[in-house]
Order: sequence, then structure tokens, then C-alpha cells
Amino acid sequence: MKKWVIAVMLCVLVGLGIYMFPSSGTPAPKSDAGDESVTLKWMIYGEKYKESDVVFSRFNEALREYLPGVQVEFELVSKDDYKEKWDMKMATNERLDLAWFGNEVLNYTEEVKKGSLMALDYLLETAGGDLQKDVSKELWELQRREGNIYGMPVLGPLYCRNYVLVANEMLMNRFGDLDEMVRVNQENRYTTEECFRVFEDFLQKAKDNNAIGTGVSYISMCRLADKGYEGIYGSDSPFVIPVFEKKLRVYNKYELESYRACFETMARWYQKGYIREDVKNLLDPASEDGRLKGSILFLDEYGEKGTVTDMVKTEYDAVRGELDGYRYIPYDGCRNSLVIPKSALYPQQAMELVNLLNSDQGKELYRLLANGVEKQHYIIVEGNVIARMSDNDKSYLYQVSQNVIGNVFRNFETVEGEFRQIEEYNAQAIRSPLQGFNLDTRMIALEMAKTDLVVEKYKEELCQGTSQDWEALYDEFIREMKKAGSEKIIEEVQKQIDEFQKVKHAASAS
Repeated sequence: MKKWVIAVMLCVLVGLGIYMFPSSGTPAPKSDAGDESVTLKWMIYGEKYKESDVVFSRFNEALREYLPGVQVEFELVSKDDYKEKWDMKMATNERLDLAWFGNEVLNYTEEVKKGSLMALDYLLETAGGDLQKDVSKELWELQRREGNIYGMPVLGPLYCRNYVLVANEMLMNRFGDLDEMVRVNQENRYTTEECFRVFEDFLQKAKDNNAIGTGVSYISMCRLADKGYEGIYGSDSPFVIPVFEKKLRVYNKYELESYRACFETMARWYQKGYIREDVKNLLDPASEDGRLKGSILFLDEYGEKGTVTDMVKTEYDAVRGELDGYRYIPYDGCRNSLVIPKSALYPQQAMELVNLLNSDQGKELYRLLANGVEKQHYIIVEGNVIARMSDNDKSYLYQVSQNVIGNVFRNFETVEGEFRQIEEYNAQAIRSPLQGFNLDTRMIALEMAKTDLVVEKYKEELCQGTSQDWEALYDEFIREMKKAGSEKIIEEVQKQIDEFQKVKHAASAS
């Protein structure tokens, strides 16, 4: 319901002419603050902690030594609200000088085409010297659209999220076989019904013993259906290519076996009581993940040696099993980047701040923002390794994810070898064969918008498993997508990919 309200509000704003789409080459607005005090507005992806305001105040005090007259007003926005908050700010042209941009939350190419982001080439030349030296040419090219760069890559994990099954260790040891669950899922490169059925013996035994808690986390478990595919035009796109096939063929993922198996499974699980009966009434289903009597199974991001900084915390000793077994670097922009939105009032100062945080000179300032104050919010364990301090509820006093503010490798480690592990993951990751591809959506923009609305209408109920006749609902879902133009989209995207490959092969042969 919340998404529908936001969508309606945005449509009204579009009708009033508030949401404007300048061309990608529109010059950035200029601001000459002179000797006046400048307050940058920075929207950060993350949760607010007990000491967040204290650290932000300390940060602004320290910042005066580096950039006199500049201070920052931070806005922390949670994972679940970030996209909606961004969309609303862009629709109303609310002033925002700096923001985090993640390609698994927002669509980089789409936002460039909308005119949401400022072109940064001039600012990088005049105020981004350290940043330009830090980031490789390859990553800068990932951010280039129509000749301009719109995002500043955050060095760190470059690969997409890959998924790990999380369960209570005591319950898994008693009722389940984690090794078998992992084996079946990793052996099937694309999700099949078997990939879901392998969990059912564990779920039934837990239910029989009144230990199923609030049931399966249906939102995260449905993500298994995306295994083995790369989304075209964003990670949530209905249109995908297979990761492990040489021929780049475009599919509507909801017509594939993986999603049909997913929807069939969720309907069965709801009937068996593995999904909670009141699932339709939940405002935040993910809030039960990690709770002692919460989700019996959920998916989180996989990573060893502290490489996942925003891992879901559990109130129990957990076991974790990697289900996909590969890492993948997509073509559509860096996993994490920083952007200067179209509504920025102080773009020059915003670039100067990002450059400072990515420089040797600003390293301690970066660490202050990421971790807080030594001996007050963290302690140095040994060398470059720290431990964060918690309150009586075992919640950290303060942190900001290093992935959303700048070069991860300038921070402390939380486990020895963390940075080396990230670099190994980056090196091992499969790189998209579409790197350098830029989808032209002008011919299919209307069909894409209509298809997205159909997905929003049907997908949630199919994932919840609550339909009395899931097959009829699924068939209706596919028919409505085709009526919206899904087949036209596939045809156009396939044509562009074929042409891209032809040009790429010709260039490599010459």
C-alpha cells in the first residue's frame, strides 16, 4: 500500500510539471558561497544509532580544520525507505547536495536519463584530484553515460549481493541438514523446485515441535529465484539474461521455471503453515529476521572475515550457508557510489568533501564518520582491527556503513584480513558480458512503466502464497504483462544487445 501511495503522489507531481527531466548534458547549477557558511545536505543509507548525533557534531567540529565554513547536515534513511525517499526528493526537487547511490536499490542509468544526477566531469577535474587517482579507469567508465560521469565509485565490494541462508544453529542441528540445503542449491545454477523442497523437511519438523517462530521470511526466500540471472536495466528488472550461458538471450524472468517454482512453493508453504497466516497485514516482514522467535529461515548477504558490514544481527547463535556459490559484477554502474543530485545547492563543496574523505589528509575524518570516537564508540584491538562498543541491549553505540561514504580500504578492519578477502572476492567475480552496454529505452519506455505496474500489482501476493488459486493468478499475471508490452520490450532489448555484441566483437577483432 505504501508503494502505491508514493506512486500516486509522484504521478500527481508529474502532472503538475514538478518532476522535470532535463537532458543528461544539462550543466550543474553553480554556487559561489564565498566566505559564507555552507551547510551541505547529505542523505546516507543506514540506521540511526544512539550516538549518531554526537558523532555528527564531532565530525562537523573536525571538518572546520579542513574545509572552513563548511558543515554537513546528515539524513539517515533506512534500507526499506531509501528508494521512496529518493524518489520523493527528486519529484519535489528538494535540496540535496550529496547522496549514496546503490545499484541494487536505485537504477543508475534510469536516474541519469531522468536528469536526477549532475554530470561530474568538470567538478572532478577542479576538485576531485585525490578521488580520480584512487579509482581505476575501468570503474570510472562503468559510471559513464552519454559521455559524462554521474557517480563517484566507492571502492570496496564491487560484486552484487550473493545469498546465504541463515537459521538458528540449535534448531538446524536438531531438525535440518544445512550441508544438503547448500549442496542442492549450489548444484542447480538456476533455481528449481528442488532448491525449495530441500528446506521442507526442516520446516515441517520445526512446525511439529512448535519451533517455527513467525515462519519463513517470504521476501528474502523469493530472492532465490533470481539466482543465475542478471537484470537488464536494474537488479529488480523483470527482464534478464542468464549468467552461465554464452548466448545472451533476454527473458522475462517471471515466465521462467525459477519464478514459477517460487510462486508454487510459496503457495504450498502458506497452506502448510510455514508462512504466517497474517502475512498480508505485515508492514515490515523483514523485521522478524534474526529474532529469537522470529523468522525460521531468511536470506542475508554472504561474506567471510567481516566483509558484510550490515549483516542482519541474530538474537541466537546462527548457522549460515551460501546458496548461490558465485559472485557477479553487473554492467549497470558500481555497486556503491556517491552522487550529487540535480537539486544540489553547493556541488563544488560537496565534491571537495568527498575528495577530502578519499584522501590521505582526510583519512582520520573518514574514520570518525564511519566509526565514531576511539574509546567512546570503538576500541583498537590490534593493528588496524577494531571492535565496536555496544550498550546494554547489545546494540552498537554508533556506526555508519563504510560502503556508503567512501573508499572502504581507508577504514579500520573489524576482522583481520577483511580487506584482503574483499579484494579476492572482487578478483574472483564473474564480470558481466554487457559491460559497456547502454540500453536505449525511448522506444519501450511506456511498456516498461506499464509492465512495472503489473509486477507491483501481482508479485507480492504470489510471493506471500496467500492466493486461493495461485496458478490462475500466475497465468493472469503473465497475460497482463504481455498486454502491457513485455514481449515488445524483450524484442527491443534483444535487438540492442545483439547489436552491442556485434560492435564489440568487431572492435576486438580489429
